[in-house]
Amino acid sequence: MRFLLPFLALVATALANNAPLDAWLKRQPSITTLDAEFTQIRKLPALKNPTTTPGRLSFAKPDKVRWQLGNPFETLAVSDGVTLTLIDAASKTARRIAVDSPQAVRFSLLSGKAFQSPEAFYQEFEVVESRAVSGIQQYTVRAKDRRTRSQIPWIFLDIDPAKNELRALDFELQDKSRLRTVFQNPKFNIKLDGSLFIPDLSGYSVK
Repeated sequence: MRFLLPFLALVATALANNAPLDAWLKRQPSITTLDAEFTQIRKLPALKNPTTTPGRLSFAKPDKVRWQLGNPFETLAVSDGVTLTLIDAASKTARRIAVDSPQAVRFSLLSGKAFQSPEAFYQEFEVVESRAVSGIQQYTVRAKDRRTRSQIPWIFLDIDPAKNELRALDFELQDKSRLRTVFQNPKFNIKLDGSLFIPDLSGYSVK
């Protein structure tokens, strides 16, 4: 059976319907800013029921990202293109990490270079499986970079072919927990206040 699994993976990849994914990726260079509400559903192996939290994603290409979980925020990630500042409201702590580190990927993935064209995407990721569910094309993806895979073994994309939009982004982490982000009310190419991308660290312990 272990010899059959790689073969089945190759067959699934060959049969994948990548047309909706490619069309969505081709649209990305025309998007300069995004502001969207989302609902994050977190599943942990130790918990019977998932937790659900609202949030908001904002980015301004090429390098400004804000990922806010909770309202008021519980966790806030803000990127200036070089450093991502990860802020925890409960502990009043903030941590700075490089934007190209595996830990930063789940916050800045959508605005990154890998999502700017089909060619760039396939250099960084491979599509393992695709399937259509209720009009939504779902993709199972994994990063080619081992550092990224060590943090996020699996990535799932839900694309609406009719609207050419990303409906949901799903991460399976190394500890088998799942983070599913379902987007609502996306607004494209609007003017975003620059203060969104300047975190107020007053009263926080910064590492």
